[in-house]
Amino acid sequence: MKKKILIFTPSYQENTGGVVVLHKLCSILNQIGYESFLYPYFDSHILHKHNYKKSMLSFIDSNIRSFVRGFKTNPNFQTPTVYTTKQIDWDEWIVIYPEIVMGNPLGAKNIIRWLLHNPGFHTNTVFYGRGELYFKYSSGISDFDYTGSTTSKQYLKVINYPLELYNNENISSERSGTAYLLYKGKGKEIQHDLKNSILIDGKSHKEVSEIFKKVKTFISYDPMTAYSRFAVLCGCQSIVIPDEGVSIDEWYPDSKDRYGISYGFSNLEEANSTKNLLEPLVIKEHESSIENVRKAFNEADSHFE
Repeated sequence: MKKKILIFTPSYQENTGGVVVLHKLCSILNQIGYESFLYPYFDSHILHKHNYKKSMLSFIDSNIRSFVRGFKTNPNFQTPTVYTTKQIDWDEWIVIYPEIVMGNPLGAKNIIRWLLHNPGFHTNTVFYGRGELYFKYSSGISDFDYTGSTTSKQYLKVINYPLELYNNENISSERSGTAYLLYKGKGKEIQHDLKNSILIDGKSHKEVSEIFKKVKTFISYDPMTAYSRFAVLCGCQSIVIPDEGVSIDEWYPDSKDRYGISYGFSNLEEANSTKNLLEPLVIKEHESSIENVRKAFNEADSHFE
């Protein structure tokens, strides 16, 4: 019998890719025959005498904010939500934590870590457990091993791009200026002229798509964001500012993940030569998301049998 799935995730936010795919994964699992549920995320910390007070205040603040705002889901997804684990028999469940989660805050027995970014990137700390199963999102995640646990060779890539907005419809005949994103690249040295440049951080997909259809160039200081692809889909030149010491093949070893995107300002020729390959690839990735989930959870079923 298949185990039930509980996904530990923040409230739905349309412009936070990691959250979108956590909710989308739950929906796909329900679609292919699993009983899958969401559980509202709360902060987790490694406690010691030097950070106890700060960690407790952060935990309380996180829960208050979650309570006040309510837990949001996407009405187009199949995402039933569980708010308590009191009646759960953990032998019958698998819990999915994104890589940012410290330890095992729900006290689960069977754990999958979904590596949506490189472990430790956001927290500077990795604290996982033994017997866990790890799935990398794509080739952009560095190889990762943790003693006593298993990293799958199968990518768990799930996408949910709003292609009704990011496309070549109603684009400007005369493009000018730039748009840029900081997000996870905040703190990097600005490497472009900010004159006539629009910061897209925090804007809705509708607003961003309209910007991408009129500016000439999009520059992302965050090297791992779907917005770099969204810009290409809108006919915009797309450039990623490299992380220091990270080569293009270390950034995305699979060249398909780089279609249409220039890694730095000197890689424009390759980006231009592959930009027309991106849209059919994205459509294919949408279609293959379900199969990616099916393969990954066939492995998970065997792993936790």
